[in-house]
Amino acid sequence: MLNGRILDTGKILVPTLQWYISHSCNLTCTNCSNLNNFAISGHNTYDDTIAKNWADKLHVNDFCIIGGEPFTNNDLNTWALGLRKHFTCRDFRIVTNGTLLKKFAQDIPKWIENGITIEVSLHSENHFKKAFADIDEILQGQYTRTTKQQLQDSGCINHIACGYKDAIMVDNFPAFVINYKTKFYPWGVRGVKDDVWQFYDSDRELAHSNCWHKDTPYIYEGKMYKCGTMVGAKGFVQKYKVRDKDKELVNAYKPIDIMSNNLASQIQELNASIPQCTMCPNNSNTLQKIQLDKKKILP
Repeated sequence: MLNGRILDTGKILVPTLQWYISHSCNLTCTNCSNLNNFAISGHNTYDDTIAKNWADKLHVNDFCIIGGEPFTNNDLNTWALGLRKHFTCRDFRIVTNGTLLKKFAQDIPKWIENGITIEVSLHSENHFKKAFADIDEILQGQYTRTTKQQLQDSGCINHIACGYKDAIMVDNFPAFVINYKTKFYPWGVRGVKDDVWQFYDSDRELAHSNCWHKDTPYIYEGKMYKCGTMVGAKGFVQKYKVRDKDKELVNAYKPIDIMSNNLASQIQELNASIPQCTMCPNNSNTLQKIQLDKKKILP
């Protein structure tokens, strides 16, 4: 059992947690597991009470701020420092596609000082050069570049859930880790017919067993979701016309409230499949090259 075990401290174990702060994304990556390639928009405002309430209840090993694209949220600095204040886990990251780094150039040094790593998930070879140039400018050349293997060999911090290859070190801290993610599993919606979008009709258990983020809950608008797909799907069915059965299935999903009297048992239930798993494909480790562009008009 990964999620929901009660530790000796009384806290509930959630090894990997992602806090979703924005539907908006400036790219249109195919196969986005959160459906952010469909121009779903909207940012969340930081609430310190909600953050503290979750942090008081949970023990998290690996924490990520995610979207959408977190750097599109103008309150990202408040989110970063606020959540870091309450979640003191070793591995704390902001996950970004790396195209908007300079927007928070003045804040990034503060994040690094507070033990916040920026995970740059580079989806296109065209972005590689610009991302490294921006990092060099932000850090004013005061860093060393190394690899994950070299970090492991040196006993330095090793991020649990991040498949990065390179790291940008500042004072022996991984200020940036670089994840070259140019391929992805099929995800999102199956297609559109007669202007009606359709999710998949998969085997529930097979889809769940092959899901790469089945053990990674998301916090969105103060509540805990099974995964990022459910967060994105809630926004998708509000904006687009979908089959009635798909809309009913999405709307039937109820996230976990922090004030629940059965919080631990509800989090334990996240280890199993949910009826909505049928909406996702039965991925069989078949990677597809990501197609992306700057967001213009979708679909």
